[in-house]
Order: sequence, then C-alpha cells, then structure tokens
Amino acid sequence: MKAMVTGGAGFLGSHLVERLKKDGHFVRAVDLPGADFSGLQKQGVEIISGDLRDAGLVDRACAGMELVFHVAALASPWAPRELFWSINVTATDNVISACKMNRVRRLVHVSSPSAVFDGKEHFMADESLPYPKKFLSHYSETKAVSEQHVLAANGPDLETVVIRPHAIWGPGDRHLLPRVIARAKAGKMFQVGDGENLVSNLYVENAVDALLLAAGAKAAAGKAYFITDAEPVKIWELVRRILSELGVPGPRGVIPFWAAYSLAAVQELVWKLFQLEGEPNITRYTVSELAKNHTYSIEAAKKDLGYVPRVSAQEGLAKTLAWLRESGIPGVPKSRL
Repeated sequence: MKAMVTGGAGFLGSHLVERLKKDGHFVRAVDLPGADFSGLQKQGVEIISGDLRDAGLVDRACAGMELVFHVAALASPWAPRELFWSINVTATDNVISACKMNRVRRLVHVSSPSAVFDGKEHFMADESLPYPKKFLSHYSETKAVSEQHVLAANGPDLETVVIRPHAIWGPGDRHLLPRVIARAKAGKMFQVGDGENLVSNLYVENAVDALLLAAGAKAAAGKAYFITDAEPVKIWELVRRILSELGVPGPRGVIPFWAAYSLAAVQELVWKLFQLEGEPNITRYTVSELAKNHTYSIEAAKKDLGYVPRVSAQEGLAKTLAWLRESGIPGVPKSRL
C-alpha cells in the first residue's frame, strides 16, 4: 500500500509513519520546512517539505497514493482566527481536492473532540453530540468546520473517515508534557478546579492503532469516531504522578474554576484590544479543559473499527517516563541507569 501522512514529522505523525514502514508500506511524509526529518530519512520515508496551504504542493504529495492520513493541524490555545482558518480549514480543503484529483481510495482525517466542545461537562459523550453554536476557541471552530468538510466529501470517488483522539500522550511528545514540566519547574503551575474532574486521554500507540483500523474498516466511511484509552483519569492526579516520578515539584496551589475563567476572559480581552504578541498566560478554553469533565465513549469505534486500546495506562506511563528521562528535555533529570 502507498500512504501519505501530513504532519509526518510531528508527534502523532511520526509514530504513524514508523508503524506504516514496519508493516512494509511505502510512505510519503509532508511537513513544514524546518521540521526535523532526520528520523524519517533513516527509515527510508519519501519526504516532501512544504506548506499544505499550497494546493499545488498538496496535489504532488497525493499523486500515486492509495491512502492519505491528514494529521497536520494548528493545535494552539491562541492565534489569529485567520491563521487557524488557513491551516485547519483551507489546507484540509486542499487535501480533499487533491485526494479526489489523484483518485485516492480513502482519506483518514485527524480531528478532535474540541470540534464538539461547547464549554459544558461531557460524560461519556458519544458521536451524537452536536456541533456547538458558539465556540470557546478558534481551534475548536476550525476543527469543527474542517471535519464537516471531510465528512461531506465522502462518496464513491473518495471514502473519508474522521478520528477524534483526545489528549494524546506518550514518548515523542515535545509540546504538551515538556510544557507542563517547564511550568512546574519554574513554579508557575497551579491546579485549576477541585481536581476531581475526569478526562479521557489516549496513548500515542493506541492512537496509531485506531488510525490504521480506520484506513480499512468498511463501515467507517463517512463517519466520525471518538478515540480514547477507554478508562478516564483524574487529570491532576496523573500530572502530579508524572511530576513526582521525575522529581519535579507539583502545582503550587489551587485556583477555583470561576476565578481562573474570569482571569482568562480578561486576559483574552486585553490581548485582543491591544493586539499583543504571543498568547495569554491562560485562556477560557484551556481553563475549561483543565477543570471540567471530558470523557468520551468508544463504543462506536469498537463496533465499526474493531478498536480496543492495546497499551494499558500503566505500560504507557512506564514507557513515557523512560523516554522523558532520556530525551534531554530541560528540567527532567536523566536516568542514572
């Protein structure tokens, strides 16, 4: 099989590329100039360096492919709406068009539960959850629009499937966990909310399993699926455990949800009014993610994809801690072994 992976040098994309290569497939990876392609080059992956907002480049990337995994996206708590739209919607539209022009058999699109996040508590929500009328972030809005475009494109000339992984973690994560560690190390981390909220998360190898299953499941065409590790966790307990295992101080204190949300709203307003560079220290979207329940059912994925989390939380945590200790991430003590 010939497969193309957008965002192939990123966290999830690189794990997917590695699995595809191990399974004996031809793999072409696309990522931005400046991305670290060294690991992909060692595996014999064909690399295209460029921007998915360039329709011509996307057309060349999809040429001759049977399967496309669209993993790349702008996943950030704060950026101009135009930037989110161009990367998460326009680039996705380019991928859809290129797949159709090049007669790609199936497009598997990586979305997010953020596409249906309305700021409310989610308890084992399933795929009947509607898109919200109002979004807390440009990220959520553009992920909702892009996945709707992908699903609408499903038909005889192109089968499309949407995967909604939640809170992916594991070895190779150089964004989420390092950011948490850095803030804790600097004494800038505070627990938001009472710490009792449950969150569904997803170990990266289980995410790859789901993507590969979505590539072949006949019943999946034209549908979206939540993908998680099945057992929700108390997110602040997990954060404290990881920090403790690494010898890094835990959160300095607790900020009530209402106080953090109000502070975030004020900061967002200031950033908008004065068009400040960078991002606020905290946003309403981030506060809600950290303090509210976000749990999702994987029953549909089990039924249609045959998905069952293969790597347990304990095994995943052991692998992640070992990688963090050897990764050279600032603030993480190296293993003495």
